[in-house]
Amino acid sequence: MHFLNRISENTRFQSLRRPIAFFVALTVLMCLPGCKKVHNEFPSIPESETQETSQTTGHESVPEDTNVEITIASPLSNDTCQYLAKLYYAKSGGLLGDGVTGDNVDLSFLDSVDLPFVLRVVGTSENGCNTSTLSQWKSSGNMPDIFLTDSFDQVVAESYAAPITEYLAENSLLSADRVYSRLISSFSNDGKQYGIPYQTSAAVLFCDMEVLRQGGISSVSFRQTRSSLLNMLAELEKLNSEEQTVLPFYLAGNMMPFLPSAMFNHEYLSASNDEDRLEQAYRDSMSYVESIIRSGYSYESLNDEQISTLFTGVSPILSRKLGVWSGTTDELVIYDNYMPHTLCMMQFPGLREDEYSSPLLISYPLVVSSTCTHPKEAADFACFIAFDEDALLLTSRLQPRQGYLPSVSSPSVWKSYVSGQKYGDYLEQYQPLMTKAIMIPAVSRSAAYAKDIEYITEHIEKLNLKKADQDTGEDT
Repeated sequence: MHFLNRISENTRFQSLRRPIAFFVALTVLMCLPGCKKVHNEFPSIPESETQETSQTTGHESVPEDTNVEITIASPLSNDTCQYLAKLYYAKSGGLLGDGVTGDNVDLSFLDSVDLPFVLRVVGTSENGCNTSTLSQWKSSGNMPDIFLTDSFDQVVAESYAAPITEYLAENSLLSADRVYSRLISSFSNDGKQYGIPYQTSAAVLFCDMEVLRQGGISSVSFRQTRSSLLNMLAELEKLNSEEQTVLPFYLAGNMMPFLPSAMFNHEYLSASNDEDRLEQAYRDSMSYVESIIRSGYSYESLNDEQISTLFTGVSPILSRKLGVWSGTTDELVIYDNYMPHTLCMMQFPGLREDEYSSPLLISYPLVVSSTCTHPKEAADFACFIAFDEDALLLTSRLQPRQGYLPSVSSPSVWKSYVSGQKYGDYLEQYQPLMTKAIMIPAVSRSAAYAKDIEYITEHIEKLNLKKADQDTGEDT
């Protein structure tokens, strides 16, 4: 469905002069997979009788309602959102000239476009809003129609999100050859689609080269294996032969939710699931983490006195005494502020030398509010800004952001996204690997994921207690 759709030849050339009703209902439902987080096939999308070659067309009937107002809550500025809406209006009405794309469209042309609807913009944090913010908005009567969220599972469970399956039917932007299927499928629940993947980060290992060079490590490869990582940590630990001056790794347990997927190309394994914990991939990964802790390389290896002496109340990651830690690429800006010339990235370790491990993705969706009075229109606009190549090119041009990967496979979008980023050389390596990426549900702040972290933390605490008892010669 499009904001502006079928426009007659006489109307099309008058479209910039007067307000025009711009929405049309979709009539075909699409079938999407359920809530299980194992997704190997792209959702089935019914085909329309006539195939369109352009991403957004202007060949549907125009509704009569001209009093439509849409509010969007996202990290994008008001100017960027307004330009995106005008680009959508222009594309829907066939008003862009040949060869005009989001990368080169004249902003003065977009400035001249009078929107036949009202778009209001509310700012959020980089990865969107949570249910606490949504509750405040709803109580004050200011609930947005579209919002980016970092708490997808909670948003669905607490009924802030509207199912949008029927509104996505026949949307030409959702084609399996251009949108990464696992991103789409990860935002379905009970057979209904609730979210549209908008921005995606990857789980990585960060390192501070200032610390690594102290240990004689002059450079690191992005492609790490579990043996090469252990060797790196062992070299850093040599710096502590007389007194503790650096910490090779911060919180090895933080790797645990990601390691089975990275090393064994395995779908996400939940620590709170007894059957998942019996999987060989899970047991081998946990053994690897335990070996790092037992060797004294990790924060979990230190007692309170050692922690106090080494970091003196400063955050370990920002202390400049830390060699390696796990995180996600959307945190790049934070770490770059403290180590702008020495920050590097590595993949989560794989098993074999010179091979890439499976990318571990954390995606943040756009969601249509359950209170939205124009859900069809909102879903269509959300799809446009998330999947339309020109919309993504324009967004990257107007408001480039660090640490995020595209949700579409378009080479031009990838080039635009990574070329302007300081750490784009690292991110570019993910492009040919996206089809085998593994989705990690950390973004959802789900109860299941929280239980995973709780289980892993308790397991490591028991490991440390056992080690302490053995060191003192006591029975456990």
